Amino acid sequence: MRKAWIVARHEFLVTVKRVWFVIATFVLPLITTGIGLGMWWVGHRTVEASIQTTRQKPLGVIDEWGGLKNDPPFEVRTFTGTKPAIEALQRKEIGAYVIVPPNYLETGTVRAVFMRLPSIFTAQRPLLPEGFDKWLVGNVLSDVDERRVARAKAPLNVDTTYLDVEGLPSAETDKTVVKRFGTAMAFFVLLFMTIFTSSHYLLQGIAEEKENRVMEIVLASVTPGQLMLGKLLGLGAAGLLQMAVWVMLGIATVLALTVQLFLTPATFLLCLAYFLLGYVLYGSLMLGFGALGTNLRESQQLASVWTFVAMSPWFIQLALTEAPQGTLARVFSFVPFTAPQTMMFRYAIDPKGTPWLDIVISIVVLGVSTVVALKLSARLFRAGLLLYGKRPGVREIWRWLLAARS
Repeated sequence: MRKAWIVARHEFLVTVKRVWFVIATFVLPLITTGIGLGMWWVGHRTVEASIQTTRQKPLGVIDEWGGLKNDPPFEVRTFTGTKPAIEALQRKEIGAYVIVPPNYLETGTVRAVFMRLPSIFTAQRPLLPEGFDKWLVGNVLSDVDERRVARAKAPLNVDTTYLDVEGLPSAETDKTVVKRFGTAMAFFVLLFMTIFTSSHYLLQGIAEEKENRVMEIVLASVTPGQLMLGKLLGLGAAGLLQMAVWVMLGIATVLALTVQLFLTPATFLLCLAYFLLGYVLYGSLMLGFGALGTNLRESQQLASVWTFVAMSPWFIQLALTEAPQGTLARVFSFVPFTAPQTMMFRYAIDPKGTPWLDIVISIVVLGVSTVVALKLSARLFRAGLLLYGKRPGVREIWRWLLAARS
């Protein structure tokens, strides 16, 4: 055990002193956040400017219905046909023009014409002036009492009440749901990034040592088991340090941007527990399968399957958001390879509705699976440490996994 601690201390110090570790831990998050926020701001301003440019110009109207008698709350230019309207649109004198057909009362269809390509921002709602639809309502109900017209323009104000699992009124609102979703996504990404960043250090270290033939010298002083344990402990501590720094930087960013998330002590404790178990599970698998490669590229190819498996909860993100306590969410919570991200997402988005029994079961399953993965990976690790020049076949790997521990 003493030698394992020596290896752990060495791996930790070497890793945290690397320039790229410092950059990835401290500098890269700040740069990424800054660039991301800057690009979002520029993109948002550009889109808004384009939208406002279209909406603030006069609106061309061709009234084939003959019922547009009320004065609109925006500037209008009336045309008698499509040809002069198109010419005005080409000269950019108007932002768009609409044709109200003779059968408007029967169909409710209005044709809008723009001199621009469609985009995701205009797919659901055309860029017509604000209040255009209410103006149409006012014209349709021109002979009706003003109070009825006002109600027709705003017919529905929904006062929503949500019930919790006990059937009592919940304090949850639509804004609360958005905050919880942001919290869930933050912890989902945090767990994935920290677990696999730390695991990649393990994979890279073992592959480089094998490729440079340093492993033969190292094994003269420690056993494969001590080396594997030391690497897991040392690089796990480095990963924990990295996660702590990212969490603090994330909280500082949230406070600076006045973004409201639901951050509770229980959430952080669960995140820590799932990080430790997830790191040991994936780290041991990365070490075991990574040791089978003859160089870094082969090791990454062999271990890439675990990255894909860990990413699988991302593909059911919509299902997790819509039904965090549904059957699919619970199944993914009890599968050890997907439990850390799925369970954290479920708890962050619905802390009161997530049964603690589910959390306990997922942790127990993850813990047992971690022990099994450690034992199996240790066999692959010992067999692959001094393997050079040739990648083992599937039969050899299977034989090593089933071999009795020497």
